[in-house]
Amino acid sequence: MKFVDMWSVCLLIGFVGGHSPGSELEAVRYGPSEERVASDTFTVADINITYKDEHGEYYTDTSESGKYGEGFIGSSRGMAVHVRAKGPNGDHDHTGCTWPLLSVAAPTEPLPTEPWIAVIRRGNCNFEIKVQNAWRANASAVLIYNDRDTTVLEKMKLSVNNGRNISAVFTYKWKGEEITRLVDNGTRVMIAIIKGRTLTHINSNINKTSVLFVSISFIVLMVISLAWLVFYYIQRFRYIHAKDRLSKRLCCAAKKALSKIPVRNLKVDDREVQGDGECCAICIEPYKVSETLRSLPCRHDFHKSCIDPWLLEHRTCPMCKMDILKYYGFVFTGSQESILQLEAEDARSTLSPATNRHPLTLLQNESSYEEAGSERSSRAASPDRLVRNEMNEDRSCVSSPSHVDRPPAERRD
Repeated sequence: MKFVDMWSVCLLIGFVGGHSPGSELEAVRYGPSEERVASDTFTVADINITYKDEHGEYYTDTSESGKYGEGFIGSSRGMAVHVRAKGPNGDHDHTGCTWPLLSVAAPTEPLPTEPWIAVIRRGNCNFEIKVQNAWRANASAVLIYNDRDTTVLEKMKLSVNNGRNISAVFTYKWKGEEITRLVDNGTRVMIAIIKGRTLTHINSNINKTSVLFVSISFIVLMVISLAWLVFYYIQRFRYIHAKDRLSKRLCCAAKKALSKIPVRNLKVDDREVQGDGECCAICIEPYKVSETLRSLPCRHDFHKSCIDPWLLEHRTCPMCKMDILKYYGFVFTGSQESILQLEAEDARSTLSPATNRHPLTLLQNESSYEEAGSERSSRAASPDRLVRNEMNEDRSCVSSPSHVDRPPAERRD
């Protein structure tokens, strides 16, 4: 464990110690943390220039101001030669794009036979042509300086495995102009290119528009999803609330209709208790004397204690599915799933003596019911409203005492 800790400390010290605050390449190496997305490895070149000044003293300066291009990477030393093109206008062309290459200091003389480094200006052609011409001229290395001021150096794109053993270094405009000014004035400048550190370039050129687009799209999708969830739960709350309200009103309507269905107590001479007798279709128990029966309009009899819970829940005869709400003037419209209660007197006045049924003509949608004899169930498929024609509706129907326990409305002898 101690060995691992010491190794971590050494790595940290090496990282901090390798960072030169005054280096001009640190802006390339380090950037804002939010922009560190992609990376590229490159090698830094330490450029040393040595020359004799006007006082006859040697001046030397070393700066970390170059970046190796692709291909061969190595250290080299030689005399600086500022190249120019051949021809009458060649003294203004220092790009090294045309062959042959000449020296600005001695354009009529051949290039030096001693090791020399070609100093070339960027522009007019790609880096590959410049390096190729310098290699053909037997230069030891190529130093290409930028044609515009910038704080970030590019990594030159050069061919690899081309057989050239010449180092190509890209440097700043100010560095190149400093060297060329000395050379053009006839000063002998010696350049040493030394292989420096290998760094990782943090590429901040990631397409920020794409990142912004993805972020905005994500936020929009989140807002849409949240709006959909809110809408869904609001609709669900309304559905449950309406269903509960409809269930209460249907129960209220069933109690109203149930109060209109006659009940009777069995006597000894009734046919239900004569002979083998009959039995309740719900509890399958034979009828007995003094038991209370409820006689539905469809002429089916049941124990009052058996049929009442069924009618409050289903509102239909368990045998023939007759709808008691329809029979007693409570009309269910399938178009708006509401209950309309007709005035009992008005409904009874229009009843046919033979059928004792009211034609279902009071519909809010003509396509809801086509005929009065329809046996469609009054239970709602989905909740809506339970509406009465009476102005003052009793909303405490569910909590109020049931009407089914009142004395029988009719009795049969």
